[in-house]
Amino acid sequence: MTTLANTTDNNAKVKALKALENTVGKIFWAGNNTHDNLEKCLVGLNLDSTNSGWYNPVAVKINGLTGYYMVNQDGSLFCEARVIKQEEKKYLIEYLTNEGWNKFENLYIQFVDEN
Repeated sequence: MTTLANTTDNNAKVKALKALENTVGKIFWAGNNTHDNLEKCLVGLNLDSTNSGWYNPVAVKINGLTGYYMVNQDGSLFCEARVIKQEEKKYLIEYLTNEGWNKFENLYIQFVDEN
């Protein structure tokens, strides 16, 4: 695992994700893809990203957020999905729902504009 670059973009994404996570009574994540380790999940997520096929994806655990997030090749946060460890050899990939993505985008724009 690695640390996430301290950029305005990443900070706004993390703040928006935390705001989503603290929204009571709403479910903004859905998923049913499971793998037996985190690395396989990251490879799957990498296929959905703009990273190169040569990139060996890494995960980051962010305080205040559930699960692991992929760090893109350029150091930005891949916030469209997260990985939840359910059991010793069972990792679930969850994606933001359409409602979740819309809410995330609005929050992200708000937090970027504040900086």
